[in-house]
Amino acid sequence: MKFLLKVCGPLLLAFVLIVSPILLAQARAQIITNGGFETTTGWTYAGGSGRTQEGTILLNPPAHSGSFYGTIATGGGTISQSINIPTAGTYQLSFYLAPQISLSLGTLNFSVQIGGSTYNLTYGITIIGLGGYNLYTLTVNLPAGLTNLIFTNLPGLLTAPLRVDDVSLVQIPGPVPGMSTISYLVVALLALVLGRRQMRDGVRWLRGLLSTSGS
Repeated sequence: MKFLLKVCGPLLLAFVLIVSPILLAQARAQIITNGGFETTTGWTYAGGSGRTQEGTILLNPPAHSGSFYGTIATGGGTISQSINIPTAGTYQLSFYLAPQISLSLGTLNFSVQIGGSTYNLTYGITIIGLGGYNLYTLTVNLPAGLTNLIFTNLPGLLTAPLRVDDVSLVQIPGPVPGMSTISYLVVALLALVLGRRQMRDGVRWLRGLLSTSGS
């Protein structure tokens, strides 16, 4: 047993010091319900908006993924979802958006409201016809509790129904404990297990490993 501790102790020390920060990273849990609009759950539609199944190109253009997407109608149409934020923090909201069909060149205006903040965004049409999906990503600070996510098709010189698909909201992991904090905890634990002599051997071995890696 002592032989195994002496041999494996330095390896255990290096493993914990190097791998622990990775293992302590927070999981990115999906908060949006039915982000791909593949079922009828989660979303509320208003102002002529609705859930659309892709079909023929001109009537129902393709979804970004799957077979369905949300259509945000012109004239202030909205698609919304009430979401529960588990913990206050920084979150990443992402989604894909494209016009239903474009008959002229110009800029389409829409907004995204979340956590009491409104973000005015645009989609630039450069080719008449079907516009491809653009990925939009927002970094937002949200308090814990219920909040509303609202997509609105805004009026402008150019208007068109908008397709939105693959909506995602995940928390951005915060910093993990510093290496120095983890090091002190691991050293204290291994000192009890290995004893002073084995601990000195392990630290000496780790220093040699780090110096070799640095060079």
